[in-house]
Amino acid sequence: MLQFHPQGASKQTCTVLAVNSDTRSVEQKHLTDHRKYPFPELVSSGRLEVQSLCNPEKEQFRKVLESYQPSFVYLQGEKLVNEEVGPLVWQGVELSTPEDISELFGTTLPTVVYLEIPNGESFAEALHLKGIPYVVFWKNAFSQYAACHFRQAFFSVVQSSCTHTWDAFHLAHASFKLYCVQNNQVLTDSDMGPHLLGDCLKINVDSPEIGEEEDEDDDDEESSSGSLPSIQIHDDEMNLRFLICGAPSTVDESLLRCLEDGLRTLLTIEIRGCKLHGKYSAPPPPLQAASFSRGVVTMRCDISTCSSAHISLLVSGSAQACFNDQLLENHIKNEIIEKSQIVHAQHNNEANKQIMSEPRRSASIACGATIFEITMRLPQWALQLYSTNKFYASCTALTNSMPAVLSDNTI
Repeated sequence: MLQFHPQGASKQTCTVLAVNSDTRSVEQKHLTDHRKYPFPELVSSGRLEVQSLCNPEKEQFRKVLESYQPSFVYLQGEKLVNEEVGPLVWQGVELSTPEDISELFGTTLPTVVYLEIPNGESFAEALHLKGIPYVVFWKNAFSQYAACHFRQAFFSVVQSSCTHTWDAFHLAHASFKLYCVQNNQVLTDSDMGPHLLGDCLKINVDSPEIGEEEDEDDDDEESSSGSLPSIQIHDDEMNLRFLICGAPSTVDESLLRCLEDGLRTLLTIEIRGCKLHGKYSAPPPPLQAASFSRGVVTMRCDISTCSSAHISLLVSGSAQACFNDQLLENHIKNEIIEKSQIVHAQHNNEANKQIMSEPRRSASIACGATIFEITMRLPQWALQLYSTNKFYASCTALTNSMPAVLSDNTI
């Protein structure tokens, strides 16, 4: 679960065991279920297959964990009367130490555990040391509103796209910052908000042949590095105007960073799941041809992304890198995801700083909803994604994670 699966496996489900500590009385449930903010339940939908437990005994939890073998375990703390989230309390007993929670897991370990409890860092570290690859946790106390927004954003990514924990978390975290921090629901302290404990996802671009089939005297520099030379992607950048559905607001640094992070992660998900479908020799870019060293080849690559959108890239590199399809595909992913920022928010101090964006209404744009405008600088391959209906459908499926984003025209 939450490891990227190749295209064609989009129907593979993500199994979730959701456990809540609902110890409220009938009267308390009646009061809290009629509050201003609706708290939707986590249910099976799309790629999500959810099995729920309410206030279980420890042994009951262990038996379900062993039989169901979920990829994801979500442990929800108590809902307190002050609308904050409390600790795990099962059958009237508080699981108050890291050992209490760590001992719940035996030989069957999920890929991800989400601890929706306050002050959860030590609990997360104990689970990670036990062998659980990824643990999502909160360092401080937090409200049910903040928890609900992050939870819905996170699971909507998993529900709608075949992605990895790393990307799903960062997209949901961008949404959390955009809504909860911008709306003053949480403080801007770096410790506030959800955190992810686990290794950063890396793309392998090592060559299996290097060091085995090459002589020590040949290509010393390349052999000593133990990896193939990086490819170069030749692509122009362009400005794209985005219309954001929502009330007009001050376009400040914080808002731009949140939108930038969210859009970058959306594009990262698309590229991390891409497949190379074909390549053919192509001339180098006219203005750069003279600078190419001997032995460098250029290829035009046809790629389908995670949402099955098709893009075309012009790349250059060594014959070793370009003629091995799998290595070329990995190099393209590594070059885009690891070595480039992809999205750059355009700052215009005179236009953006402390100025309210002009609201726009149109019957053909967002059904007449209020819209404000920002400008992002993107590579041309990203614009190919934004021009496809399939990527629009992917963005629409992720509207619980980010606000509705409509691309206008390039400028």
